[in-house]
Amino acid sequence: MTFNNIVLNNILRDKWTYFAYFLSSVFSIFIFFSFSVSMFHPDLSVIANGSSLSLAMMVGTVLVYLFSFVFISYSVMSFMRIRQKTLGLFVIMGASKRQIKKMVFRENMFIGIAAIIAALVLGLVFAPLFLMVTRKVMQVEGFAMYFPIKAIVLTLVMFFILFLLVSFFSPIFIRKQRIIQLLKSDKRIEAEVRFSPITLILALIATGGTLSMMTIGRNAAFVRQISGNTLGVLSLFIVFVIGLYFLYMQLSLFVLKLVQKQQRYLQKTNMLTISAMKSQLRSNVKMMYLVSLLLMGTYFSIVGLYSANVNVEQNTKANYPYDYMYVSQADNLRESEHVELLQQNLQDQVGYAPYKYDVLYIDEHGRQAIISLSNYNEGIQGLGGEPISLDKDEIYAINVLPKEKTDLNIPAPMQKIFQQTNMNPQVVGGSRQNIMPTGYFNRLMVVSNQDYMKIERMQGLNLLHVFAYNVDNWKEDVATTQALIDRIGFSDHGEFGFFSAGDLFYVEKSSKNLMFYVGFMLSLIFMIAALSMIYFRLITDLDKEREKYKGIMKIGLSKKELSSIVSRQLAVLIFVPFVVASLFFLIGVAFLRDVIGGSLDSVTAASFVIFLVIQCLGYLAVNNRYRRALIKDLV
Repeated sequence: MTFNNIVLNNILRDKWTYFAYFLSSVFSIFIFFSFSVSMFHPDLSVIANGSSLSLAMMVGTVLVYLFSFVFISYSVMSFMRIRQKTLGLFVIMGASKRQIKKMVFRENMFIGIAAIIAALVLGLVFAPLFLMVTRKVMQVEGFAMYFPIKAIVLTLVMFFILFLLVSFFSPIFIRKQRIIQLLKSDKRIEAEVRFSPITLILALIATGGTLSMMTIGRNAAFVRQISGNTLGVLSLFIVFVIGLYFLYMQLSLFVLKLVQKQQRYLQKTNMLTISAMKSQLRSNVKMMYLVSLLLMGTYFSIVGLYSANVNVEQNTKANYPYDYMYVSQADNLRESEHVELLQQNLQDQVGYAPYKYDVLYIDEHGRQAIISLSNYNEGIQGLGGEPISLDKDEIYAINVLPKEKTDLNIPAPMQKIFQQTNMNPQVVGGSRQNIMPTGYFNRLMVVSNQDYMKIERMQGLNLLHVFAYNVDNWKEDVATTQALIDRIGFSDHGEFGFFSAGDLFYVEKSSKNLMFYVGFMLSLIFMIAALSMIYFRLITDLDKEREKYKGIMKIGLSKKELSSIVSRQLAVLIFVPFVVASLFFLIGVAFLRDVIGGSLDSVTAASFVIFLVIQCLGYLAVNNRYRRALIKDLV
């Protein structure tokens, strides 16, 4: 028998252990390949290099690969734990460290190459479906099936390198184990964890404190200061993650102690169930903790990216209030030509409504602008806003940044202008409805017509003509928008500017859709990783559990009672992380709702129901399979 025959027989003999590792690898490669098929599609060549969409595609590919790397590495580590006893037996039989290393390397490479081939075949079968989804998401015409040679080559190379690295490094951890440790790897007893009230209180403060800061106290000045920078947010996240682990551990001990004091503890199989959970408390808590984090990541990825997608239209209109805007300097020689072009292309469209108003601005000190009352009322009329009235010396402040509060202070350059016109300015109100494209001015203030006439006679101020248009189908009429952009173009010296809400909406919608697509792919990896963790955890301890229950059954434990104990343990392992993740998710949704805006109720409810169904199906599948595997050799 050759060495390769030994390796192959090894895999076939313990095929179900290898199969779990193989399946998790196939899934990760399948996700990466499916994403790559979309990324390299010829129809996406219209995306210019360096654009936000092409950058998002590249970042998405890197993220999917990185998470696949982490997931496969975890699968390998779990797989190697299961293999420790078998490798110890090979060492006892005389196998050298070099032979063990070679065996582990070849096993990993064999599984890796088989997984790559299987994932590619599976990916090619499902590629038309993924391309159809991508076409809907990216809103790109065509996107027919093609032979994705670039995606195949990229997937082959990237994952062959990944498995090569994993296969090379994984034996290093094995050969450092002593033989006796390998043989007794399934008989190790976990160190007992002691309950500490102080640790529990500190964990509650760390976890509850960070959540309180994000929800109840998010408007406090010191909280805004912390959450306003990356280091502060990262620190809060680290405190929460560490606090959650100790909260999981200490709270589990606290609950078990409470249950043990109840009279029902001694009834039926309750005592055996609690004792079994307590004997593996450390490993169970670690697993549930990691699964909770993965589920929370999945929840927030989907809801956060979906909510960003839902609010695209609202954010577009906040930045470009009119469907089409042409902003022209007073000395712009092409103004008449461009305005005529706009009218010719738009006047026949349903809902066509033109507006025109003038603005004076100071080019220095961050482009601060002044508009007359009549011009402002003309501008706000097209946006459905309420006209205002102002008397002499009264000023009305306009917010020019959508996410900022309206600044009611008068900046120094404007104060100087008002003094020169003998005004005694008083700010009487403000509005968050901007009438200019975001970023065009830093400040915009409305004055009475009487004051405006004095100001416009001053030297050093610039006059700007604004031509604004509304139509009904501004989102759908991409052809007209693109034709106008091509004809008008861009001004090198700032004589004019053309702004299309439809163009911004299309770019933002495509970017957000792509981000949601990437987030959905990552969420799939998170979900499968969470279920794989539970599965590997159970398979790892299967032999030890079988020996334990074999002894208990000799003293009278029936199969039905054993089945009940196993089902309840699995229910705790699967549903406690789900409940914890859902609880923190519901708290976090309140925070997301304020940050992102818009209603998240429908996507929150949908996410919860979908994940609950997946958890229930996963519980039924794992419970059925694990109970059969555990009980079959006990009698």
